[in-house]
Amino acid sequence: MTLSSRTKEAIKTALAMTIAYGVALSMDWPNPHWAGFAVAAISLSTVGQSLNKGVMRMLGTLLAAAFSLTLIALFPQDRWLFFAVLSAYVGYCTYRMAASKHQYFWHVAGFVAVIVCVGSIPPTDGAFNAAILRILETGLGILSYTLVTVLLWPNNTQQELEASVHRLAATQHELYRHYRKLLGGEGEAEDTRGLRMQEVQQFNQFKKALAAARTDSYEVWEVRRQWQHAQEQAAELMETLEQWRESFAEARDLNLKELLPDLDALAEELAARLEEIERMLGGESPERFPRAMELPWNREAIGSLTHFEKAALAVTRNRLLKLEAITRSLFETIADIKGVGPASAQTLEVSAPRPRFVLDLDRLAAGFRVVLGLWLAYLLWIYTDIPGDTAFVIMVAPFGMAIANMPMVPLMALFVPAVVGVGFAGLLYIFVMPQQSGFGELGALIFAVVFIICYLFH
Repeated sequence: MTLSSRTKEAIKTALAMTIAYGVALSMDWPNPHWAGFAVAAISLSTVGQSLNKGVMRMLGTLLAAAFSLTLIALFPQDRWLFFAVLSAYVGYCTYRMAASKHQYFWHVAGFVAVIVCVGSIPPTDGAFNAAILRILETGLGILSYTLVTVLLWPNNTQQELEASVHRLAATQHELYRHYRKLLGGEGEAEDTRGLRMQEVQQFNQFKKALAAARTDSYEVWEVRRQWQHAQEQAAELMETLEQWRESFAEARDLNLKELLPDLDALAEELAARLEEIERMLGGESPERFPRAMELPWNREAIGSLTHFEKAALAVTRNRLLKLEAITRSLFETIADIKGVGPASAQTLEVSAPRPRFVLDLDRLAAGFRVVLGLWLAYLLWIYTDIPGDTAFVIMVAPFGMAIANMPMVPLMALFVPAVVGVGFAGLLYIFVMPQQSGFGELGALIFAVVFIICYLFH
């Protein structure tokens, strides 16, 4: 019998969850759900993605445990200073998470510290045991899922990587076509908003798939430098396309075809390159190779322009020349990866170093909101009889950090899934759990429930 991919993934996650609970309960560990959380968090569609996320979760847990034990040792009797340092640390993790390629590491490092620290109020010897147990059970969950996914229907990320970059190339090609129309006075910039959002999402998928494919695919590992360079070029192309679009307002009143006589030829060349890049990523050989293009301007026509118009023309020309260089370089990189063209020297260049520190106000605001939420929950817990005790404060950290990293998702969009999830689990807890005895029945329930959830929401 041939099983579908959604059935296989549901079986793997359910089996790993059951094994993790079984081992944790057999060791008499007090919080076996921590191992279950680890399985749920890293259960992704390929081995590489799961391994990468598992490593990030383990490293984040280790950092959080070290920080928590140090903080508890430094401020065992001063609850205000204790929580001030803890909340500042979580704010810092939120700030780093928003721009780091290891987002999940900072997410775990932040909320696990809150779990250990707030769960140990007042500070006691149990804080050390809680930190060690968190490490052990996280490691158990990661090990359980890793063994299952490696031994049972393993699959690598190479196909997903190629599919994600192909989708991104198609979207960037489509955006370029729309922007050419905008430059000619057709349509509105708002018409491309959906495509721009799609481009950002697909680029993030490309980054994640590449990080995973380097781990579980030898073919990708062999050309990892070229793939990394392609990722940087795709990001630069995305940024340059956006900058080009923003310059249209100033250049729209100019007669660009007269001022830049080769404009149409360059525009057609750029469109052809993007089409050939899309073709190569789709598994076909290119029908043509790029030819070098310049964009001279009509000096006689420029003489009649105002200084402002000359500046607008220069900006538009520079954006087009930058697009010419990026698309040519990206074509050569993809051709090198696919083995359909000569290796490009540019694919092995090291990117220019970026500034070490630039304060990002949006990320700073996101960190501040998480810190403010923690303090509000902390004060409510101290001065009111809030349900849930320390769990109320603890839950603010993981959800607050996750929401800060997804500003495009409305907060109310999370409310219905949370209510449905709590209601479903509550029914099982009230009506099914009391009827069970022994891990045989509990394990069967865990397997069945996790399988159903993973199958339905694959």
